[in-house]
Amino acid sequence: MRRIFLDTNIYIIGQLKPLSPQERILTWLGYYTPNNQSSIKVIISQELINQILRVGKRLQGKDWAAKIVDQIWQNLNCLFIPETIAMKAEASQIIAEKLVPSEDVFIYLTAKYGAAEIFLSENRELIKIIADFDCLTSEEFLDKYLRQMPP
Repeated sequence: MRRIFLDTNIYIIGQLKPLSPQERILTWLGYYTPNNQSSIKVIISQELINQILRVGKRLQGKDWAAKIVDQIWQNLNCLFIPETIAMKAEASQIIAEKLVPSEDVFIYLTAKYGAAEIFLSENRELIKIIADFDCLTSEEFLDKYLRQMPP
C-alpha cells in the first residue's frame, strides 16, 4: 500500500474519540509525529480541507478544526490533488448520472485522481459502488492491515 485517502469523518472522529479505530489509523500514519517519514502518501484536496474545516468548526470551533488541517500538512506525507478541468467535467457527469451524492463527488474524484489504493470512510457505501479502489471502514482497515497493532 502506497496511497491512501481518509474521508473527513476519519479525521474528525479520530480527534473526538481517543483510542478509536480512526485515531489508531491516524497514529499509524504519523499524524501525531512531527517530521514523520512515512512512505505512505495520504491523498488530500481543497474539498477535503474545506469539509474538515466546516464540520470541525460546527462540532468544536474553528481553532480546533484548523489544528486538524495544520497537523495534516505538518505531519502526514501529503499528496495534494488540485481540481482540474478534467476533474470538473467528470464531476458534472457523475452528478448528472446520480452515481454519487453531489457533496461527495469531489471527495471521490480526489481519491481517484490521486490513484488511491484504499479509501477509508465510515460511510464508504456512497463511493464503493463506482470506485476502482478498496473502500473500507476504519475497523475493516485495522482488521485487514493492522491486525497486530495494539489499541
